[in-house]
Amino acid sequence: MSKLWRTFFGFADDDENETYEHAAGRARRLFDEENYEEAYRILRYAEANQHAEAMYLLGWCYWRGQGVAEDAVRAVRLWQRSAAMGFAPSQHRCDEIASFIASL
Repeated sequence: MSKLWRTFFGFADDDENETYEHAAGRARRLFDEENYEEAYRILRYAEANQHAEAMYLLGWCYWRGQGVAEDAVRAVRLWQRSAAMGFAPSQHRCDEIASFIASL
């Protein structure tokens, strides 16, 4: 497993949750550098392992079309999954969307 993490993320770690935290942090830095394709690749891997923050960040990739084709439905579904896991920013985003829809 350490070799896999070193290959994908540039470091090895035996604690998967901590590793996904590192991956999410690396993805945020890649967003700052506008390297959306690489951020997307990292987030997809963490999302596949049910990491709430990765799902939240990946939702923004789909919402904005950064590193992937724009897909608002996929973005909202990711935020809903993340919100169900208790991730506060996703809960807030889902509330914003629900409020917007209610105002129509």
